[in-house]
Amino acid sequence: MPTIRFRLALLVFSCVLPAAIVSAFLIYDHYRVERASLLGEAMATARSMVSVVDRDFDTVITALSALSVSDDIDETDLAEFRRQATNVHAILPITEIVLYDAPSRRQLMNTAGPLSAGAVNPGLLRDVMRTAQPVVTGLTIDGAKGQTITVGVPVMRGGAVRYVLAAQVLPAALGAILRDQQIPATWRASILDGDLRIVARNVDIERYRGTLPAPDLVERMRRQLEDTFEGSTVDGKPVVMLYSRSTKSGWSVTLGIPHANLAAGLMRTLESLIIATVVLLALGLGMAWLVGGRIAHSVQALIGPATALGTGQHVQPAVVDFSEAQQVADSLVRAAAALDEARGRADNELRERRAAQEALQAADRRKDEFLATLAHELRNPMAPLVNALEIMRLGGPGKPPPPNVLDIIGRQLQQMVRLVDDLLDVSRITTGKLGIRTEPIVLQDVVTHSLETAGPLITQRRHALSVNVPDEPVPLQGDPTRLAQVLSNLLNNAAKYTPNGGRIALNAVRLQGPDRVRIEISDNGIGIAAGVLPQVFDIFFQADRSLGRAQAGLGIGLSLARRLVELHGGTLTASSPGKDLGSTFALELPVTLDTAAPACVDDAGAAPLPQLRVLVADDNIDHANTLRTLLIAAGQTVTVCYDGLSALRSAETFEPQIAFLDIGMPRMDGYELARRLRADPRQRDCMLVAVTGWGQEKDQQDSRAAGFHRHIVKPLAPTQLRALLQERASRATMHDTV
Repeated sequence: MPTIRFRLALLVFSCVLPAAIVSAFLIYDHYRVERASLLGEAMATARSMVSVVDRDFDTVITALSALSVSDDIDETDLAEFRRQATNVHAILPITEIVLYDAPSRRQLMNTAGPLSAGAVNPGLLRDVMRTAQPVVTGLTIDGAKGQTITVGVPVMRGGAVRYVLAAQVLPAALGAILRDQQIPATWRASILDGDLRIVARNVDIERYRGTLPAPDLVERMRRQLEDTFEGSTVDGKPVVMLYSRSTKSGWSVTLGIPHANLAAGLMRTLESLIIATVVLLALGLGMAWLVGGRIAHSVQALIGPATALGTGQHVQPAVVDFSEAQQVADSLVRAAAALDEARGRADNELRERRAAQEALQAADRRKDEFLATLAHELRNPMAPLVNALEIMRLGGPGKPPPPNVLDIIGRQLQQMVRLVDDLLDVSRITTGKLGIRTEPIVLQDVVTHSLETAGPLITQRRHALSVNVPDEPVPLQGDPTRLAQVLSNLLNNAAKYTPNGGRIALNAVRLQGPDRVRIEISDNGIGIAAGVLPQVFDIFFQADRSLGRAQAGLGIGLSLARRLVELHGGTLTASSPGKDLGSTFALELPVTLDTAAPACVDDAGAAPLPQLRVLVADDNIDHANTLRTLLIAAGQTVTVCYDGLSALRSAETFEPQIAFLDIGMPRMDGYELARRLRADPRQRDCMLVAVTGWGQEKDQQDSRAAGFHRHIVKPLAPTQLRALLQERASRATMHDTV
């Protein structure tokens, strides 16, 4: 295993070397910044030199342009104009000023001496005459004067070029620009003409004047006006090359900077960094050797207490050399005490986890028991339904069924509908979508409706029922259907869990301050044990889980009842003296100040129904056919289809006045069928009714969006059917043709 001293040495390396690397990176980054700054300054110098070149040419052009407006040019004797031109020649860095006749291209005046037969630069004269603008040539060869640069300006008369003034500039005059900039001796600076030939250079100008620079430089200069790149000089030396070219004259300035000039400062700084790093490493290693010995001694002293802690023995404080080790020694002592405490907490957590696991197992058992109960409750009404149907078959075709068979079928179907409604309400509770529709109501009406629902079971069980409500109407604000459901649920529970011939009482009392009404439903039935009383309102909870119980349920009713009461701003509580001593359920509701009772609605079934054309579409053939039988019995003209597409085609000829449509049908669902019927102008008066097993709020929103007028959840009750037919018959906007 590595020693502490080795690790400390490694620590020194890990501390010094990264710092050295970071320093090197920073130095290099500084070098890059300095290099960019130097190149930027060099580029600025090149641009400045290009400006100076353009300025010198502009000076000559300005002087010649001033001479061109002289009236003495047009005189036969040019002596006065020669004198003016000679004065200009004397102050400019030029060798001569020549006046040319533009049409004949012959010299008319020359400040340097006698006239020559032809033009010094025929191309210059041609360009000036063609453009009528000043022209600066590149480096040209004059037999008498050697290499020169010519500047020409037009002399305009009558809107045309009549004469041309030209001046010869020696390349040596441009060399002064390089000398004035004090270019370092190791750099290579050049001035190039418009054809990219070298005109002036700070080194070996006589050797390279008139030649082209390196090919890579020429290629770049022909593509763009400025650039910086790794290149070479005309004499083959590698440099960082930069150049700037004038957009005005086309002349250029190039600067070549040797790499050694750019990297000299970097190398000196890196050498200093290496020396400093070696010295720091040596000092760090020496300190690591000394400090490592002290640390090793302290670590050895901690081994004994740590071993004692691991074996559960008494921990003795260690004698160490530095505060951190002392803190470790003290921590070992505290850890021994904390370990005992942790063992106690672990035991408690283990017990809590076991309790949570048991709770989960209990919830799982309750779920299994609920599913078993649901299967049992659904099979209970199925059995008498099957038996009743068999009894009807035994009577033979055409014979009426026994009197009690239809009652059995009706009761069991109502039981199955109630189970399904309870399950839907449970779904709304768990998703938070259970709602109520409030309106002014009277308590006495709610009690009457609940007794109508629970009365058959109370009578069947031969219970004695006493009802005591206030004489004066008790006004409430609530949902009459839901409140009647709560009371009938409590009455049914009292009837189911009270032995035959028991007593059930419903007492309502109006309380003062705050103004509330208290309704108590009590019985002398099996009661509720004290241990399960707090759980009676839990969903799916059932105190009696024996197979021999006379009445069963899903454990939903009480949970649903409490939630409905809470939505009305009330409370629902349960109490019982104990098992077999009966129970009492008490609910309190707020009383409103509005004593107006809801208006009575006449029974729609009493009004006669006119004959209507009715379309029925449902892929459930039995439901469609039975609905047709009911409609025919009500005196309606009916056509039946078993898919959406057939219904759409039938509607084109049948033109129904009301249509009962299923949602889930083959070939075309009910939503699409409704949209198609709505889009047909011939069906604009047809009333669309969705008759489906889908009853969630989203399903009702989708049916309204598709164009349905009503949404009915199966089964469609006879009273609902008659009310829908009556509603369609009474619509004033329809014009029936039957």
